[in-house]
Amino acid sequence: MIAFRYTVMRLMIFAGFVAVLMLVRVPVPWAVVGGALLSMVVSYFLLARDRDQIAAGLERRVEARTARRRARLEEERIAEEE
Repeated sequence: MIAFRYTVMRLMIFAGFVAVLMLVRVPVPWAVVGGALLSMVVSYFLLARDRDQIAAGLERRVEARTARRRARLEEERIAEEE
């Protein structure tokens, strides 16, 4: 759910910058490029907490998967020795 919120927030920030740039009469292609660049910078700071939560969740899942794999390999090694 946090990843969905993060994605929506990124898109809203991008759309906001594009809209503002178009209101000041910047041509559409440049407004899109400028909106992308500005939204990357702003999102980096404003959405840091959400990004950290997503990274922590991914790290937990990878660690759990690694632990299961190690346990399975250890069980197979013990079974082969018997």
